[in-house]
Amino acid sequence: MPKISIITTTYKHSDYIKETIESVLSQTFTNWELLIWDDSPDDETWHIIESYVNKYPNKIKAWHNFPNKWIIDNMNFLIERVSLESKYIAFLEWDDLFIAENLEKKIDIFNKYSDVKLVYNNLDFINKDWKIILKNFLKKSPFYLKNKKLSKKDFIKNETFYWSYSTLMIDKEVLQKERIINPTQDKLYSVSDWDLFFRISIKYNCYGIEESLTLYRRLESSVSRNNIKLFNDLEIQIKEYLKSSFIDKSLYDFKMSFISILKSVSYIENNEKIKSLSEFRKSLKYNLFSFPIYKIAIITFLILPSSLNKIILKKLIKRW
Repeated sequence: MPKISIITTTYKHSDYIKETIESVLSQTFTNWELLIWDDSPDDETWHIIESYVNKYPNKIKAWHNFPNKWIIDNMNFLIERVSLESKYIAFLEWDDLFIAENLEKKIDIFNKYSDVKLVYNNLDFINKDWKIILKNFLKKSPFYLKNKKLSKKDFIKNETFYWSYSTLMIDKEVLQKERIINPTQDKLYSVSDWDLFFRISIKYNCYGIEESLTLYRRLESSVSRNNIKLFNDLEIQIKEYLKSSFIDKSLYDFKMSFISILKSVSYIENNEKIKSLSEFRKSLKYNLFSFPIYKIAIITFLILPSSLNKIILKKLIKRW
């Protein structure tokens, strides 16, 4: 039975870390180790982690450091310290949860397809109260990888192959070659997950599980602002890929048009219509005829009162 190392980093997450760890303890696949790096000050987060290390010393290892070293350095630190006998590395972010069969179903895929080097899964969005607010986020993905590589064109055109580190399990040898890097030099992980998935999926066979095996926390108070930052970082990353001749000009314009649309919607969520209009104009300059439904929706939102926009957006998210 292969061993799995699970990587988790935390910073002031005392409200969620207990349930995150418990979701690992409840796994039907039992040959795992959990490695945690905590950057919190000496608060309840570290005390909770310590209690689990003391209770499960053979299963859970943890390191505590303050001040904050930031996520990417911490993740790479933990990857370098996984057990020699571990064959795969999975990720679980500090406020997310694994469904009980998460590890088992991914191992089944690796066992079935010897050439698969990365497995990812669908996910449900949950709120701060642990309630599911959106099921099967990736159901709208054009297709799931089934023991195949991605072309660079497919990756750029389709943005919903995966969503979070918490959905990934990767062959350890591959992850040691394709290290997690920081494309935008942001202190947080920025689009490092997007970049990692890109580099692996165009070189190695990957597999997507259509079943939701991860509960991903989406905090409504910060989501629109975080989305804007994410899309800004994606824009930077796409430009870097273009410079490296990963994509041609028409594909670049197509993708940048879509990113501008996403930023425009996020600004509407944040009640910043002037910035939303600016991004909408950018999307038209990149590609006038792509994504007509999105563009009609943005025009409607720009015309409607902000109070009405919030009501409509909430209903659309629930239906989605």
